[in-house]
Amino acid sequence: MSLLFRCAAVGVAALAVTGCVTRDKGADLAVALPSRWSSGATAESSRPPADLANWWRRFRDPQIDRLVQLALASNPGLDEARERVIAARALARAQGAQRLPTVDAAAAATVTSRLSGPAGGLNAAGEDYFGDPPRRTVGTFQAGFDARWELDFFGRLGSAANAAERAAAAVEEEAREARLTLIAEVVRTYFELQGALGRRSVIGREILARQNLLSLVRAQQAAGSSGEFDVQRARATYEAARARAPTADLAVRTAQHRLATLTGSTRPDPSLLRSGRSEGYTTPAIGPVPATILRWRADIRRAEQLILQRGAEADVAYAELFPRFNLAGTLDIAGNLIARPILGTPVTLSGGPGVTIPLFDWGMRNNVLRAREAQWREAVAGYRGTVLRAVEDVEISLATIWSARARVERQRTAVSAANSAFTLADRQYRGGLTGLTERLQAETDLRQAELDLADAMEQGAVANVGLFKALGAPAETVPVFSPAANLDGSRPVGPGIHITPAPSSINASFAEQVRP
Repeated sequence: MSLLFRCAAVGVAALAVTGCVTRDKGADLAVALPSRWSSGATAESSRPPADLANWWRRFRDPQIDRLVQLALASNPGLDEARERVIAARALARAQGAQRLPTVDAAAAATVTSRLSGPAGGLNAAGEDYFGDPPRRTVGTFQAGFDARWELDFFGRLGSAANAAERAAAAVEEEAREARLTLIAEVVRTYFELQGALGRRSVIGREILARQNLLSLVRAQQAAGSSGEFDVQRARATYEAARARAPTADLAVRTAQHRLATLTGSTRPDPSLLRSGRSEGYTTPAIGPVPATILRWRADIRRAEQLILQRGAEADVAYAELFPRFNLAGTLDIAGNLIARPILGTPVTLSGGPGVTIPLFDWGMRNNVLRAREAQWREAVAGYRGTVLRAVEDVEISLATIWSARARVERQRTAVSAANSAFTLADRQYRGGLTGLTERLQAETDLRQAELDLADAMEQGAVANVGLFKALGAPAETVPVFSPAANLDGSRPVGPGIHITPAPSSINASFAEQVRP
């Protein structure tokens, strides 16, 4: 009893020392969100649309569907994300296994042979032996089992396992975000290719028109109705149009090769040179209520997991201040390989409890705890910044969509007016009512209006992609490699901290008030 009393006294003293450590448990997680978007429409329901997980199908373009499927199947970056998830889950399982007893086995054999010396031999234990009969070679073996189990009284192992689980969940969210980013990049690049093809088509028509004009002016010169100045003017505009062609070709080739890389290929797809749809890409999507992005965006869900991970790591650092208790046992079996049996008991069993008490480490553990708590507060601040950036992304995307829609409508009107003006100027020029300068200016205005329309349509399509990427998708609609662990709204997210929902703001997605 005296031994147990002494051990208890030492443990109480250690607890008294560690109990003097104070912990900073304050952090503001609440982020106030608007009830409606300032740009664009806001849906009344917070439930996600049924096709949000496959949002790219809304464009109704078979080429987009094909490219997305190729990218999901062959993109190396997605393979890297998949392997990171597998590794993180394996490490989480390995960390969780440390809470269970461990058993190790060991075996050894020894053979001793006397090559020279007295006539006497060796006994089975390898000692000099002068009895009868002598042996110059003896052998022994020893085998056993070692068992060890740390009793997790202060939650060190449990917190470490929880931190590993949250780290794995964060990697899963990174994989979801990588998948969404890949799809958005594929669709965006496809629209950029369509825009480049549209601009190249406009430049091609301009080159053909300038060439026809040059032929007309030369014919008029031969007939004596035009001079050399008009010929050189028409030739200059023709060469200027041809000079713009290489830039347009470069934009097309760049987009082609980018799509090839995204889909895991080294060769551009020639079928993409056929111009796809040019209508219906600027229809604005209906934005959900702002609070839903807390459940839809993978980067926000990852920030939540990082808060939980940092809190668990702080709990580990706090548990390091307390004693560690463990149970250990050993079973040894010894015997002889050659000669007589070993004298004594061949099987031994030993074991018992043990304790490791931190006494003095020059403040190392306390400083580690302070660092972990600072990292937890950093994660909280990072979460709030992520939410604010998410709102910014959606607002900017919605504003861009409405701006692009208005620009497309007005630019179509401009193209129609420029086309009418060019038709009139060309007719008057051929009839000798206007000069070449007016005719060239009218055609220049028309081509520029067509180029601006192609740019506006590309901008609108890309803005739609940006909106879908900014909204994200609910985790249950985005496939990962196995279901992620569910979050408990009442679970501590920091060193002994529970989040209390603020009535006038929106907190993390694991708070009950933002769930549908």
